Amino acid sequence: MASSTALRQNAQLGWSFAGCITLVLSYAIARGLMWLEWATPQFAQTVLWCTLPYLLCAHWIYRGASLPAAERTSMLLVTTVMPFLLLMLGFALFQEPYSRGAVLLVYVLSTAWFVVGDRLRKRIRAQRLVCLDSGIAEQLKAWCGSGGLNSRDIELHPIPTDPAEASVLEGFDGVVLDRRVAANPERSRLLGRLKLSHMRLYSVEAVAELLSGRKMLPSEQDELWELDGNPAYDVAKRAMDVLMVLATAPVWLGICFLVGLAVRLNSAGPALYSQMRVGQNGHPFRLWKFRSMRHQAQESEAQFAQTNDARITGVGRFIRRWRLDELPQLYNVLAGHMSLIGPRPEQLTFVDAFATRIPAYTYRHLVRPGLTGWAQIQQGYADSEEGAAVKLSYDLYYVAHYSMALDLLIFYKTVRIVLSGFGAR
Repeated sequence: MASSTALRQNAQLGWSFAGCITLVLSYAIARGLMWLEWATPQFAQTVLWCTLPYLLCAHWIYRGASLPAAERTSMLLVTTVMPFLLLMLGFALFQEPYSRGAVLLVYVLSTAWFVVGDRLRKRIRAQRLVCLDSGIAEQLKAWCGSGGLNSRDIELHPIPTDPAEASVLEGFDGVVLDRRVAANPERSRLLGRLKLSHMRLYSVEAVAELLSGRKMLPSEQDELWELDGNPAYDVAKRAMDVLMVLATAPVWLGICFLVGLAVRLNSAGPALYSQMRVGQNGHPFRLWKFRSMRHQAQESEAQFAQTNDARITGVGRFIRRWRLDELPQLYNVLAGHMSLIGPRPEQLTFVDAFATRIPAYTYRHLVRPGLTGWAQIQQGYADSEEGAAVKLSYDLYYVAHYSMALDLLIFYKTVRIVLSGFGAR
């Protein structure tokens, strides 16, 4: 009666364990090259060291098992390359000799193993679910779009003629039901039989989350709905934020000087602009940006920025296009107000309004806000309250599932998006 995510994790765990054969194969190749005198003993020693990044890859991929099928190939590629880069960085920092060829060999075999496993799982077995209530497919299509229902992960089937017989549902992996359907004695007895037969029950919202990467918002009557953070990962994430900002300081400080100079020369007014935003646990903080609008224009009443906004200066349009206006927020990261990755911090006025009109809005403040986030790479900029509700569903998905695998995926896709200009205003 395991959930879909648990089934994925179990399958991934078994595949990762079997993947140790890639380490054995790499070591056999190393010994063969040494026998032919084409490699030194250092090659074989480096292969043994590569066990560490392989295990780290396996752990991160296991943690990312809840991601939608459309995102998992990108997640696999980025979560396999990073541990091997960290291994080479460790060798460089401690000035230990190693073989780049050995690292490349294990990396290629490991990545191929994980990608092949993901492709085989998609082709061999989709999760077969039965729709208990009418209109479920239509609801999923409304939430996920027609493309979401084409996922190879899940197949939807109509309810059999006699669902009361457990044997009729033996070939299926679960039952999807609509929680808004009124309860009655016959329905309660049926659900009881399904539970006794160890059939997994899914709400429409849970299936939509698996397909879309969005957390469906609860109704106002659902008072017990809640999310929890990930305190253990929060500590590691905070340490990585500080290390990355400090390590890259010579680069981004130099860029900040040039951008600030360009802003001052382009239009009258200060180079920097600050605004109060809402951070973790609802605490307000002062966020810093390079000024991209005419002086005084950014001090008016809070409003959504629009495409081709007349208030934006010439330099402002350029720095927004390449996200250079966000660089001063690296100070906010060092100060602990923000993280490199997380939901974007909103203005106080918007938060006060949305918290009363959009259910579960305040849950996005369980984690530190970030320079980029899951909503930014999936949706772009929200320019209305309806867009803010969709953005919130992505933010809540991040709060529910954030991990190293998801953060690496967001970083990778952010770089691609910056190069394409998606979501700039």
